[in-house]
Amino acid sequence: MRVIALLICLVSAPANADIYRAVDLTKTFYQEFETQAEYLVQSAANNCTASTLKASYHKTFDAWVSASTIQFGPIEDIGGSLSITFWPDKKGFTVKTLKRLLQEDKSVIEDPTQFTEVSIAGKGLMALELLLFDPEFNTYPTDSTACVLAQAITQDIAQKANRMNVLWQTSFADFIVTAGQENNTVFLSQKEAAQSYLTTIIGALEFTQTARLKRPLGTFERARPKRAEAWRSDRPLRNIEIALSAVNKLVIALTENEAPITQEELATALKFISSMQDDNFQSISENSVRFEVESLLQMVKNIKEAATEELSLHLGVTTGFNALDGD
Repeated sequence: MRVIALLICLVSAPANADIYRAVDLTKTFYQEFETQAEYLVQSAANNCTASTLKASYHKTFDAWVSASTIQFGPIEDIGGSLSITFWPDKKGFTVKTLKRLLQEDKSVIEDPTQFTEVSIAGKGLMALELLLFDPEFNTYPTDSTACVLAQAITQDIAQKANRMNVLWQTSFADFIVTAGQENNTVFLSQKEAAQSYLTTIIGALEFTQTARLKRPLGTFERARPKRAEAWRSDRPLRNIEIALSAVNKLVIALTENEAPITQEELATALKFISSMQDDNFQSISENSVRFEVESLLQMVKNIKEAATEELSLHLGVTTGFNALDGD
């Protein structure tokens, strides 16, 4: 009976109310990211030492993980999610770029115009994580080049957060809610808007599966704990939990609780995360920890499969191009 009910949804266009709720949620995500990024800038201006900035860093990263589940629209205007979180960093460019910046003339990082030309590897939350949490970097005093660099990075993050949020609040959301109307050249139909949301949800789950979980798992013979996302700041599991929570909110918004299997799988995974023993995956070589991470990986696969089927049927669309493909 469930399949029959879902098939009925396939023949109809996506309900406007579903898309409106998703847009409102997206705007909330990006507003929170800008708010936390501004607090981060203020914190750095008052005291840019590592110990002082850590709390604001975490709140900003939390907000970013939720916002970055939406991989279309204004995020493309700033160069994609890599401009905020340059990860995976397979060749260690962030460490190399930070070392170079700290050795060069301070004018590059003191001048916002010059700093815009700095590689994305030396900016964003992953660069800030190194400055705040890595013992090689985080003992800097307030009058140091590293302190100025921390301030420059926070300002760059806040500027990008502001740009994305302003676009969502003032123009891009309107393109979605008026999809298919005359003069809307961004979304030529309601289904195009719905497809963008479906694709970004599946893309977020795929990213969690392949990057956040598979990368640190490595192989049974050789786990790769240092490949976990933001492991220095103990965020690998935290980021997964926030990402899945954001997906859950999007699913509810788009379907109004009419994706029961997906929601059940999400609830199972979120409950399981709360019982896991290794927050930063640095003990992933141990059999018990590896088993937990592999179990979570399977749960995320189950969520993705359920979401692909239920949301496709409910919205009457299939997935399109995923902005995270190839990472």
